Amino acid sequence: MIEVTPASSEGLEAPPTAAGVIQRVRGIVRGLELDCECRSKLDSALQRFEALEDRRQLRRLILDARQQTERIAALLDLARELDELPMDEPDLSVFEEVALLFEGIEEAAARGAADMRAAREVRRPDETAPE
Repeated sequence: MIEVTPASSEGLEAPPTAAGVIQRVRGIVRGLELDCECRSKLDSALQRFEALEDRRQLRRLILDARQQTERIAALLDLARELDELPMDEPDLSVFEEVALLFEGIEEAAARGAADMRAAREVRRPDETAPE
């Protein structure tokens, strides 16, 4: 498998979040002269869209964290082979393979932790949307 990575990510920005885009739209709408009924309908539609996006993001984060736990479990199963490794193992590359398993566990744990921290920051439906 060939892995392709960009040569440089300098100057590239992360894509805007749904909340960021909604805030931009709200800023533009504030400057428009809309009648009260139209403005309230638009505000309501933006709030519903934001709630849907927040739920979608939360679901994505939780699913990814679950995948990381599955990855960790699989790597731990492989690492259990360390119990069968003889003290006088002639093939020293085995130690590098086991080290890579531990690094994989570390990466999956860090990603799962980052997912859960990000999930903590996702607005819940009962929170009021900023105006």
